Amino acid sequence: QGRIVMNTYFAIAASCATAFATSTLAHRGKMEMIEIQNATLSGGVMIGMICPFNIEPWTSVLIGGLAGIVSACGYAWYHHWLEERGISDSAAVQMLHGIPGLLGGVCAAFATLADNHNYMYSYDTQWTTTKDMARTKGEQFGYVILAIVCTFGISVITGLITGVLMKQPCCPTVSHKDMLIDHDFWDIHDLGSDPRAAEKKNGEGAAVWANPMAVPMQETNA
Repeated sequence: QGRIVMNTYFAIAASCATAFATSTLAHRGKMEMIEIQNATLSGGVMIGMICPFNIEPWTSVLIGGLAGIVSACGYAWYHHWLEERGISDSAAVQMLHGIPGLLGGVCAAFATLADNHNYMYSYDTQWTTTKDMARTKGEQFGYVILAIVCTFGISVITGLITGVLMKQPCCPTVSHKDMLIDHDFWDIHDLGSDPRAAEKKNGEGAAVWANPMAVPMQETNA
């Protein structure tokens, strides 16, 4: 338990530092809120599979730091690239859970080759040799890679099925511009928060922002 806590702590601390730095560099001295809210947590995602392993503290810091950079870059550029092509990820889950999780699995696979103590992390004991084990370290590496491939395949297939079902006439549809606005399906107490309110008063009734998350905030006097 102590190893899990420390590895996770080091990874998240590192992802916080690199996420702030990457966001600042990507936006020329300013930080983007959605990147800070999510990319700072990516270290905990990427270290998830490897956190029980017998690894050095610098390894946890390296993994967490890499996660923060990859996740922040994904929010800064890749997410907008998807949006321009009509692919909506309302919470940008791919940049926080998908890509860091995939990279974390790859790190776990290589960790099984680096130390015999990482042979099978789910067991209760620690090993100094794989002599009497059913699998070699190379075979265990292959099993981890196979698990990653299977997980990726299941995710793609179920995602496609979900997309097909959501396009059926029985499912309510929302225009691409309104996908991040909750007012049509949720009871929002602050009715004035609907960015379409002004347009509705004028009879237009359509959102003018392709991505409400990118709406510039109004400056107010403190």
